[in-house]
Amino acid sequence: MSVNYKKLMEEEERAERERLEAEAAAPEPEPEAEGAPEAEAAAVAIPSPGGEADPVPPAAPEEPYRPQPFTQDLLPEPKEIEAEGDLTPEEVDELGHCEAAFGNANKAEWMRWKAAHAVRSRRLYRQDGRTWPDYCQDRFGDSESEVNRRIQQWPLLKAITEQQGLPRSIPDSHVQRLLPMVKQHGQDLTARAYVALRVWAADRRHRVTAEVVSELVGLTQAAEPPALTTANTFQLAIEPKPKPKRSTSSKKEHAPETPAPEPTEAAEGHPNLGDPDPGAGSGSAAEDEHQEPEVEAAAAAPGADEQQEDSTDPLTEQASRASDVLDGMRIGFTDGQLLQHARTDTLKAIMETALAIAEAAEDVLRDR
Repeated sequence: MSVNYKKLMEEEERAERERLEAEAAAPEPEPEAEGAPEAEAAAVAIPSPGGEADPVPPAAPEEPYRPQPFTQDLLPEPKEIEAEGDLTPEEVDELGHCEAAFGNANKAEWMRWKAAHAVRSRRLYRQDGRTWPDYCQDRFGDSESEVNRRIQQWPLLKAITEQQGLPRSIPDSHVQRLLPMVKQHGQDLTARAYVALRVWAADRRHRVTAEVVSELVGLTQAAEPPALTTANTFQLAIEPKPKPKRSTSSKKEHAPETPAPEPTEAAEGHPNLGDPDPGAGSGSAAEDEHQEPEVEAAAAAPGADEQQEDSTDPLTEQASRASDVLDGMRIGFTDGQLLQHARTDTLKAIMETALAIAEAAEDVLRDR
């Protein structure tokens, strides 16, 4: 027997001995409960109607993750908490749920008006002879023209909602001001420019108002598509514009005219009555010489006849007073910080009213 073979046999014996010692040192397994094998066998062997045992069914594939529906129980209760510093992990989670509600609100808004569009287009309102204006008043509590205006906005509102990274609220007045830009540059590019403006303004703590959106639309009328989302365009749109000073000419126009004094002395010496009128020539010449520059100035002023005609119209004076009232309201809303304390429904009503007045004034100016 060779030395290598003896050494190999010794190693095998040593390995076997170590294995037996390890098994002896290991704890004995607990006895299985009675009936467990039978239950397992019953679970494995499923008899078919013919009596033979079917093979073990394959394990069901793991389902992919599906986002859970957003429900109201996910929102935290709005109770006052004195907290400072960075948000805790729990607060970060609560903020995420609240902002998810904002995103759902934007989505629900455009879906609402898309549904209204479908009802109008498919004439689904016609049950029992009902008309579209009746349906608008019944379902939305609004006029037909207002509902049609919202229907016109929903495609752009949908595009903005889908392109937003953070769920920011999208005011109705902003969407309305962007519609002319859609006709020129298309829906997707308009939505991308608006979202970029909101992000740019938020990073610099600027406020985006309806006037800023109008400035953006005006700047993009003669701009190429690459310039619509540049910082230079946003800066020009958001820079405060000097407000024109209110001239007092309108108030002077509608001020009541001072009646001219009656020519009592001239009546005593009127030449048509055959009475002598000494000094009338020099007096009338001096008066004509004094009045001549005023007549020339009135003739030189453009639209002077039109202004004098308007000043005699009571509606013109009423419009001037209404303009003064609106200007006072504007000062109260902006400088008096009334908007910061107004409710959400009040703010929406203010925006809709102001927009309606601006559109009506624009139509009149366009006709002129």
